[in-house]
Amino acid sequence: MTHPGPISLVSIVLVLLLSPASSETSALQDLISRNADFGARLYRVLAARTDENVLLCPFTLSAALTVLLSATNGQTREQLQAGLTLTRLDAQTLPGGFKVKGHQILVVVQVLSGAPVVQVASSYLNLVQTKLGGTVQGVDYTNAYEAINTINHWALEQTVDQVQDFISEVDHQTQLLLFLCVSASFTPPFNASSTQDERFYVDSYHVVMVPMMFRADKYLLAYDIHFALWPIEGSKRRKYECSSVCAHTFLLCTDLCEE
Repeated sequence: MTHPGPISLVSIVLVLLLSPASSETSALQDLISRNADFGARLYRVLAARTDENVLLCPFTLSAALTVLLSATNGQTREQLQAGLTLTRLDAQTLPGGFKVKGHQILVVVQVLSGAPVVQVASSYLNLVQTKLGGTVQGVDYTNAYEAINTINHWALEQTVDQVQDFISEVDHQTQLLLFLCVSASFTPPFNASSTQDERFYVDSYHVVMVPMMFRADKYLLAYDIHFALWPIEGSKRRKYECSSVCAHTFLLCTDLCEE
């Protein structure tokens, strides 16, 4: 399907934590619900700020920030937990809930003269390695060439040479960078024979041809409703409001309520 003119697209990639029904626990279900809430709130904030194209994967953000959460305390931890909707959960056990197949993490810390500037606690290092299968590597960020090559080489390995020149510059004052790579697949998978190049409208002035996947099926679809209030002058003693709920089907429902 093609569009006759430029469009603004907000695309969401929601990768949910899924587990076989037989092994689901209330704790995991609670984490799934919290992560979905975080993703929805983040989407609303981004959608309110821009009409440009946005690719959003709340799961990767949650997983990456949870790694940092495990190394914090005090107000920093409280703020991260509130932002991620993870209040009152144990920060030390959270990373295990975000571990999925194809999930790789790299923590790159600043190292000068063979000694790390950022001291990584052994307990945190063990958490990254055992709970997330991640690695901690030291580089000299003042040597931009070395730092960029180290990070880009890791990206090439994780994506099987699909992502090249992942970063092109680094700030020499950087102390720590966190990288997360998640390889996910669609279920059911897309049929490669149904993929064809179509126009993608980057903005009002730029159009590019990109491979698009087509599949005909029945899908669940939902829209946000619009709620509006109009004051209605009745008698001198009463005031009314007309509440109108306008759904996507343009069905109008009204209700008169006394103030």
